[in-house]
Amino acid sequence: MRPLIGITANLELGEKQVRLSQDYIQGVEHAGGLPYVLPPFDSSDTLDDVLFYIDGLLLTGGVDIDPQLFGQAPVWQMGTINPERDRVELYLTRKALDRGLPVFGICRGVQVLAVAAGGTLFQDLRSEKPSSLKHTQDAPRSYATHPVTVVAGSQVAAMLGSVSVEVNTFHHQAVRDVPPGFVVSAMAPDGVIEAIEDERTVQGGPFAVGVQWHPEGLWQVMPEHARLFQGFVQAAAAYQSLKVH
Repeated sequence: MRPLIGITANLELGEKQVRLSQDYIQGVEHAGGLPYVLPPFDSSDTLDDVLFYIDGLLLTGGVDIDPQLFGQAPVWQMGTINPERDRVELYLTRKALDRGLPVFGICRGVQVLAVAAGGTLFQDLRSEKPSSLKHTQDAPRSYATHPVTVVAGSQVAAMLGSVSVEVNTFHHQAVRDVPPGFVVSAMAPDGVIEAIEDERTVQGGPFAVGVQWHPEGLWQVMPEHARLFQGFVQAAAAYQSLKVH
């Protein structure tokens, strides 16, 4: 059986609807995983059951993370937050990290991964890091707008097969302080952190990787981004083979 990949979705509070771009689902399926969309369940017991059955956790893009969760008061430039989504995703991520369940974070997802493990974020790059590039592109998601330098020997480099890659960009928050036990594995030309990973992952330890760009929007036109999903799903398959239900 293909590894079961839990994919977090956004809860539209006003409309009470759960939404997720199909690009994430297709990225997982193309890589050999079985996608399972996770709404923001209310019950911790339900979330624990989810963690028991899934073989990998994919944290997707979305709105800002509440800065109180990483010890800051909100700045004027902070965007919309969703406390319910924050609660669910931080719970899932911390539990996943504790049990060695593979975690792959995309855009907001890398930020959730950082905060869950004890890191901090820039709330707004334009005001807090004025020399930064434009990280909120107007071009389509399938179009790369800036380069990223990948750390040689990192898990991200191993998956991409390269130490440089062109990426798309749709964010104004970013990782500021890397959490304990994690390392930077990619960076934009302006010094903005573009990827982090558990320092043990590249040595075969627990898979925990996050990227700031949106590979789900690029993999169909730039095959190197498909390899990120493939590496994650392979880690989930390895986890699945070791599970005892």
